[in-house]
Amino acid sequence: MKLPLYFDYACPWAYLGSCRAEAYFAEVGATIDFLPVYLATLREPGAGQLPEMGERKKRNYRNDLLHWAELCGAQLSPEAGKLRPDTRLLLQCALVAKDEGRFRELHYPAYRARWADGLDVADESVLLSLLKGAGLDPDAALAKAKSPELAARLDEQTRRAIERGVFGVPTVFVGDEMFWGNDRFEVARHYVTKGS
Repeated sequence: MKLPLYFDYACPWAYLGSCRAEAYFAEVGATIDFLPVYLATLREPGAGQLPEMGERKKRNYRNDLLHWAELCGAQLSPEAGKLRPDTRLLLQCALVAKDEGRFRELHYPAYRARWADGLDVADESVLLSLLKGAGLDPDAALAKAKSPELAARLDEQTRRAIERGVFGVPTVFVGDEMFWGNDRFEVARHYVTKGS
């Protein structure tokens, strides 16, 4: 069984989910198909602004991230949350890497760069380094990622995700059942085993 998993490098929860998804679902015979989507576009137009968190909730939110990071064996930089880089071009680089059969070689280092190292993943020098590390020709891959064709592909993939009901990341589907959030993987896995 192949499970589509929608992600954006902008989300720390998608980072933590990505750290564990492949191994976690492989235990029940499922593989993951990582699908980049642009989180800024997924947000529902009429949803309004998120309420501002109070100090207690902020502390709990941070501790929750740290607890999950420890559980997943992931590193989180204290500085990473202060950055808000636009991840669109990195997502388009992920599509290029996927086309070239080098997705995982880019994907995991890209998430680490964003959340463990606290790097600005919108910076082209960072992207070139990630593409080179993935075994791609960095200049050619970045030029392709910047093309209107790749921008349109990301927009189309995001549009199709919205049509399926996706509103945030990470989101995984088991058949037609949708599960949003790293903490819903347990329920998704239950549905994998239920259907096998």
